[in-house]
Amino acid sequence: MTEQKLQELYEYSVQIRRLLHQFPEVGFDLPKTVKIVSDELRKMGIPCTEEYGTGSIVGEIGRGEKIVALRADMDALPVEEKTNLPYCSLHPGCMHACGHDSHMAVLLAVAKFLKEHENVLPHKVRFIFQPSEEGAISGAKMMVDQGVMENVEEVLCTHCDNSLESGVIGVCDGACMAACIPITISFHGKTSHATEPKSGVDAIAMAQEAYGKLKNMVVKEAGKADYIWSVGRFCGGHVHNVIADLCEMDISFRFFDMDFADRVMAQVRQICDDIANAYGGSVEIDWRMSTGPVNNDSTIAEKFRKSTKDSRIPLVEIEQRMTSEDFGWYLTEVPGLLFRFGTRNEATGCTAPLHRNDFCIDEAGMKSAIAAFIAYINQSEEMR
Repeated sequence: MTEQKLQELYEYSVQIRRLLHQFPEVGFDLPKTVKIVSDELRKMGIPCTEEYGTGSIVGEIGRGEKIVALRADMDALPVEEKTNLPYCSLHPGCMHACGHDSHMAVLLAVAKFLKEHENVLPHKVRFIFQPSEEGAISGAKMMVDQGVMENVEEVLCTHCDNSLESGVIGVCDGACMAACIPITISFHGKTSHATEPKSGVDAIAMAQEAYGKLKNMVVKEAGKADYIWSVGRFCGGHVHNVIADLCEMDISFRFFDMDFADRVMAQVRQICDDIANAYGGSVEIDWRMSTGPVNNDSTIAEKFRKSTKDSRIPLVEIEQRMTSEDFGWYLTEVPGLLFRFGTRNEATGCTAPLHRNDFCIDEAGMKSAIAAFIAYINQSEEMR
């Protein structure tokens, strides 16, 4: 691929990214986003389908039996944008604060190039555009359950990163991102007047006791295991003079070791049941695995390193992180790789971390991501 062609693809990706950035949508409800992506694919001559679930788009090109899948997430966050960019969000209360607009733009640019060279592709390429990466219900799991990985041999995705300098590609071997279990614990008691607490059942007291016991239990079970156990919401009662009959905790549990997680979740149930019974109340526990860990395949990672370095794209090794990505669901089916592309540029103020309302990226970083994807797919001399 010539530098001029890469520049053309980059300029196209900037145009598409800025369009997508203006119309952020949340979860599975992505009508504008889906239309933009599907329209672009069809302009390229790539047939696409929405058969893999609400808010999803999948296109495919190439020939042969082998399929390599490339995935981009599409959803935004319920965040009010404060960047003052000329192309900032036109949807109040919604923002592409995690850079999924850049992921889509990169993948569309890659699709554009590969379609132009479809006759020399060494295999098929499936382009997966996925909803609800940020949501409690995983769009990746939905698409996997709907069969999107059928006949796929390997899968790759990328994520922008404001901790990496713009233009740099980051790779991590093995477990690079944590599994995530969101937990909601609801203690139910009985109301009474604040001056007669013995006639009620104090839900806040139950939750408070659980807060400490659960935290201590996780520390004990973890040993040397890496994990995060964070209570993000603790809410009970309405007024000062009524004993609360409901208190809820929302917990984010991140980890890499599934056996450790199984032990923890079994004890969560036992500890909470024991506390509720002791107080004369009850408890409900709602949890699901939002994603397993992202485990990068070592063979694919090494192949990616080689193709990237052969194309003279700057590459660095990065450490595993406790953040989560539902890309892990695809990896329950086939081996794959998540790599990062740097978008940090202090000179232009692109330094804010993900999910902040002033998050913005140095778009120049998308050029390296486009080149890295194409270098990996490019196994034919005729495409070079």
